[in-house]
Amino acid sequence: MADILIGLGGTGGKILKAFRQRLWTEFDKQQRARLPISFIYVDTDNAMLNPNDVSYETIHGNCCFQPNEFVDIKTHSNVDAIFSNPQGHKKLLGLLGNVAETQTAVCPVGAAADQKRRAGRILFASNIDAFLFKLASSVQEVNEKEVGGMLNIHLFAGLAGGTGSGSVIDAIAQTRKWLFEHNYEEDKQYHLTVFCQLPENTPPPTWNTGRYKANGYGALLELNNLFTSHYNAEWGNRTAKPCYDVSSDVDFARLYLSYEAPTPDNLHVGRIPAELKVAGGLILYSNKNDYGHTVTEPTDLARLVADFVYAKVFLPRNDQQQQFERFYSFENITNFRDEYDETADPELGSPLPVRTRAIGSFGIKRVIVPETAMQEHIVYTLGLCSLFQMKYNNWSNASGYRDEPNASFAPLSYINKEGRLAGWLLSEDHLRLKKYVLDSDRTDGWLEGEFSQYWEPCIDAWGEVAKGADHSFNKLVELCRSGYEQGFRDKGVEKFYSERARSIVESYSRTITAQVEVELFKAWKDGKLALNQIVQVLELLTSETRKRATDYVETEVPTLERECRERQKYIDDAIAEYLNAGALKRPFIFKNRYERVMQMCKQLYVRKTEVAAIRLFAQPLANELVHKLSDLTERVTAFEQQVDTLIQFSKERMVSLSDMYVGSNAEGERDGMENMTLPIIEFYSRTKLSALEQKLRVDQDKMTSINESLRSSIIEALQCEERFTNVNRFNYQLLSRLLLSNIFSKVMSYHNMLCVESKDKVLGVPILERLQQKYGHREEALAQFARQLVVASGIFTELDMTQIQQHNANTVPPVVGQNILMKRLLVSLPKAEDPGLIEFANELKSKLESSIPGGTGASVNVSMEGTSSNEISIISMVNGYPMRAISSVKSLKAEYNRLVALDPKNKIVLLGEGRDGDYRDIFAVPPMTPAEERELFVPYLILLHGLDKILFDADKTEEYGLASKDFFGNLSIVSWGHKLFTDIPYDDQLVHDKRVAVLKLYNQVMGELFQGIDAAVANQVAKLKKEINDKVMACMGAIIKNEAPARARYTDFVRWTEAAIKKLQEYKPEV
Repeated sequence: MADILIGLGGTGGKILKAFRQRLWTEFDKQQRARLPISFIYVDTDNAMLNPNDVSYETIHGNCCFQPNEFVDIKTHSNVDAIFSNPQGHKKLLGLLGNVAETQTAVCPVGAAADQKRRAGRILFASNIDAFLFKLASSVQEVNEKEVGGMLNIHLFAGLAGGTGSGSVIDAIAQTRKWLFEHNYEEDKQYHLTVFCQLPENTPPPTWNTGRYKANGYGALLELNNLFTSHYNAEWGNRTAKPCYDVSSDVDFARLYLSYEAPTPDNLHVGRIPAELKVAGGLILYSNKNDYGHTVTEPTDLARLVADFVYAKVFLPRNDQQQQFERFYSFENITNFRDEYDETADPELGSPLPVRTRAIGSFGIKRVIVPETAMQEHIVYTLGLCSLFQMKYNNWSNASGYRDEPNASFAPLSYINKEGRLAGWLLSEDHLRLKKYVLDSDRTDGWLEGEFSQYWEPCIDAWGEVAKGADHSFNKLVELCRSGYEQGFRDKGVEKFYSERARSIVESYSRTITAQVEVELFKAWKDGKLALNQIVQVLELLTSETRKRATDYVETEVPTLERECRERQKYIDDAIAEYLNAGALKRPFIFKNRYERVMQMCKQLYVRKTEVAAIRLFAQPLANELVHKLSDLTERVTAFEQQVDTLIQFSKERMVSLSDMYVGSNAEGERDGMENMTLPIIEFYSRTKLSALEQKLRVDQDKMTSINESLRSSIIEALQCEERFTNVNRFNYQLLSRLLLSNIFSKVMSYHNMLCVESKDKVLGVPILERLQQKYGHREEALAQFARQLVVASGIFTELDMTQIQQHNANTVPPVVGQNILMKRLLVSLPKAEDPGLIEFANELKSKLESSIPGGTGASVNVSMEGTSSNEISIISMVNGYPMRAISSVKSLKAEYNRLVALDPKNKIVLLGEGRDGDYRDIFAVPPMTPAEERELFVPYLILLHGLDKILFDADKTEEYGLASKDFFGNLSIVSWGHKLFTDIPYDDQLVHDKRVAVLKLYNQVMGELFQGIDAAVANQVAKLKKEINDKVMACMGAIIKNEAPARARYTDFVRWTEAAIKKLQEYKPEV
């Protein structure tokens, strides 16, 4: 089989989402690619197309809708523009109706379809080509995967809003038309089933903008009309007209599913042959089941619908599947799909279908072991701990890694640890190039080291050379100056640093920052530093570097320059003292003064080099490093923020996976069986799961192993070259994949190590084994479990049995379980292999079968061949009843009538086409009371008396009766048992028995009287009516005079005679 799921509006979208969540959980990408399943999501906005919504995450990836699965019906459609140019939108003319009147009722349209059904339908219809294109592509897609298979189309909508409720009629009709035009044969090649959610009895105030419940009734009126607008030759054009065809090229055309004479005139009437169905059936459901359980969360209700359809799609091919198919496609009600017009006279023609019985509902109870969710919960719990370690690295023996900073961490102490700055190339020696920074520094041939290591040996050598010169002091000064300007590192001091300064931005600052990043990344990779701590370190390092750059300018360079001046002065003074000494004195003081000058030159040029190194290189390098370190801090902060995002994602994911937070705080053992009214029971020990997670969380060795594995996997996936880059790749998809693959394998090994006995295991225990552990030796408890399971599997529709059992004229009397309200329960137990489990499963089956309440008309089928070892399911299906039998429909009708009376606009806006009064009521017209029958009967009685068809038999019975003549003209009167004409109307039984016959006889007699009259000639018609009028008045005058009725009866006959004359005047003979 192939399946297409169509979701209309928010309700339909939620159901598709829930179906996808389960599909993505149970099938991986390669398996899904082979499934013949397609999705069409129709809405007025794309809010649900948000892959960042954590609820889309599953064990097999993100299940968000793809853009090509979405049909946007509002972004490019403007309702006001459509009304301003109706001739430019000819296909919508039927919906627009009286344009000015409809526009006043519908416009303006606010958010979505503004809870206006007419607006929703116009928006959908204006985008019908996009919908049909997507439908065609979906059919092609699934047919390529399932050649020749049955095509199942499931359509979902809510009836309370504007989008789904407004578009549902055209979505059904146009899908059916497409199937007809492409020669799909219903029940053999396709099934179309429609799901509609009824408005809640008490919706939250924010949901109801004024038309919430009334919309529901308006939609039901149109759906009932669509499902009963059959055609056959006997009914002719007396049938209800199908809806407008918004894809037809003929103006005002209606749905026409026939190849017979599709002329424009016929298209205006529309035709759905009686042998065709517009859809298999209509499943109407609410948020409250027939056992009183209310589902308050829309997502939970959507999940139930999705689970029901999921069961239909994936039910194993067996007897249950065949039964499910018959109910789901409504094949089981083929012979009683309609109720017929209870006001019609069968003798005047076959009564028309006026109310569909192709209505059904469902209930589903699943008891599951959420193995996948439990696996995810454990790995996300431990993954969350790893994320805490990555961010804070704050361990507690009592609780594991904490979600808060480690107060004992001191970034200044970390930075100032011996050798740390040198390892980062950030020591003062590196900043002044006393040590190599770049690889090219090493290969350029200059020696690293303190500046004194250059100047001291050089000046010693120059001093020896200068001693032999004529002017030794001047020669020494000249050699030192030359060394400073040209000799230092073969460049000269200032040239060397000036050249190196050109590479500060591109090389030196980048290399140093990269070294800092590599070292910090390694510390994070090794689990020694957390991201929060790295940010602290970088922020402090940036601050210290900025301070260092300022200190250079404000403190260090001025100090060095002062020291240079002091030493230069000392040198100058020493030389001057020597030169000013006499010739005899100079030889005695030369050595002393020369050595002192050499020492001062050494000190001077070391300081001059320091000044140049700082001013030309270290200070601009420090400034540039501030920028580079700030950038690095931002990148690490972004990394930290991404971890924050993943922490939040993990917390949300854990909440969505299970009720652990409730379970872990509850006293005693909780396994999900405490509240059996929930539609889905998640059966597992919250206590055991919580205990396992706690054991792992506080085991530092195991957590260290998990942390190392996760971090190394993240680093490998990021391809970040040991740096804080490609943070955008560190998303929840990556985290989920790593947790559910690499980490889960570790978790399972730890689980099996810690949980040896089967009774202690959290994972890997099938549901029958778990139930056997719980109920194996408690027979009554097992019976109670079975009873609760059956009782809680009620259908999500409350039915009014009074309406179910109501017998309406012209429809076969209702017999529950035979021609109305068919119910079927399908119970699926997992297939057991172990002899002990087989015995337990048989016992459970027996308890379930004996728990079905008697007198419900329900048939039960219990299968022990279920393919899921972690699920027991009970599916309740009911169908074959009219909309009027749904308890809430009365209140929907009351609200509809209230709004229509309140504002004439609601006569239009609550309906997708036409106006209030155009549709047959959902409820049957109740039988007339004797007084009502009397008011209808007596005027015709009076007219027939005046026409000599009700006469007094003076010869035989002396009673009034029905007069007739035989072939020879002989008069006979069949007595009605009354001697007085004025007694006849008060014989209730007689009136009831003769009412239809009197009306029929009147029409027959009038037809005969006017047969020879040209009905087109007004004066001839008026003349004959005048003659009949005079005769009627004469006859009644004589009766009143002769019988002298009491005052009350006299008044009645005056009223009835006036009504008779009015009916006479209203009679229109055939032209």
